[in-house]
Amino acid sequence: MTFGDKWRFVRQNMKKNRVRVFMTILAAAMGSCFLIVLASVGFGLHDSIVEDQLESSVITKIEIYGKNDTDQNGFTSENIAELQQIDGVETVREIQYLGETSYHIDGYTNEMPDSIAVDFEKEKQTGLELESGKLPEAENEIIVSSDFAKQLVQDDIEEKDLYAEEGVVKTEYQYQQNLLNKEIELQAFATPEDATEPKATAETVKIVGIEAAPANEYAYRNSVKTTPALKRKLDDALQMTNSHTEQGDPLYSEVEVYASNAESVDGILTSLEEKEYQAYSNLEELKNINVLFNVAKAGLIIVGTIAVLIASIGIYNTMTMAVTERAPDIGIMKAIGANPKTIKQIFLMESTFIGLAGAWIGTAAAYIISFFVNTGVPIILEQIFEEEIPETMQLSSIPFLLVAISVLICLIVTILSGARPAKQATNVDVIRALRREI
Repeated sequence: MTFGDKWRFVRQNMKKNRVRVFMTILAAAMGSCFLIVLASVGFGLHDSIVEDQLESSVITKIEIYGKNDTDQNGFTSENIAELQQIDGVETVREIQYLGETSYHIDGYTNEMPDSIAVDFEKEKQTGLELESGKLPEAENEIIVSSDFAKQLVQDDIEEKDLYAEEGVVKTEYQYQQNLLNKEIELQAFATPEDATEPKATAETVKIVGIEAAPANEYAYRNSVKTTPALKRKLDDALQMTNSHTEQGDPLYSEVEVYASNAESVDGILTSLEEKEYQAYSNLEELKNINVLFNVAKAGLIIVGTIAVLIASIGIYNTMTMAVTERAPDIGIMKAIGANPKTIKQIFLMESTFIGLAGAWIGTAAAYIISFFVNTGVPIILEQIFEEEIPETMQLSSIPFLLVAISVLICLIVTILSGARPAKQATNVDVIRALRREI
């Protein structure tokens, strides 16, 4: 008997019992759809968080916190040169903090922004982007973050009236004019090592550039970047000596190492450990996130498989009924010499068709549900919790891998469900079958 003959036999039976077959396919589709939609939540949240990590931080960045075998306050130029020689390192970004600073312009003040001195050539190499303006070239030039103006608030407003319910400065008290190319007063404060009273100094600086806003809308930055020359000038005015070596070389507060690519990060971390540097990489965090979500996704797939197993009961019943109803046909086939293996294949084909049809219908339904989850649920959540859901947040994602896993599980379950009825069909007694006594 050819494959076409077997398929015609299967189709003939399904036409006779189309309602029962349809309901069985529907049950299999519901089980498959439940499995995919449930697991798609894990895939969606995983994708969103990984994308968030990739956009909010540089995956090739390694933060260096210090060195185990030294108690020096900061990193020296020798440390920077040593780090730069490690294989796979593209750029070493050194940072000097200006300490406690505030900025004043036209009756508005920005208290306590993160003020740092950096090498702007290296800033360009590490992905610094400007919304407007240019990078500092002169000693008293600075660039500010995109949120700097939002924290530049009116001086004569009491703090209790300053903030809205969300904890942000009310718009009417923020500085509304364009800051680009404006001069602003920088005040710096510090207490020298040999003094008991803090010292203060002031410099007029010019805002020559404004950084581009971060990719994530909820990421917030209130920062100022300036030149190492201005940092040295402020330190001299404040009589600060602990930010430089005895030879007068700068001591850097923080160092970041950038790998040439993600594959080089592990090797660089190993080299840093051998050189006794304390380091942390975002790639390690990403690996931990991947492990957690892979475990969660496996758990969701297992839970979803239970629904497919429940649907397999319907397939088993359908195939058992098919064997009973077609006993005379089976008897005739065996009487004319049909191989038991052929009869078994016919019933396995039918159960496999039901399972695959259910899997593909369930997959199509899951894609529709996933679309409405991603478009509708954020709106509902925003209405209930009155908080804006980030546009990058994806609540449901159905990759091809999930579809393949779902179809494979359905295929295995349906074959197992049809295996016993198929075996029963091969054991049908020819005489009793022809007498319809089964």
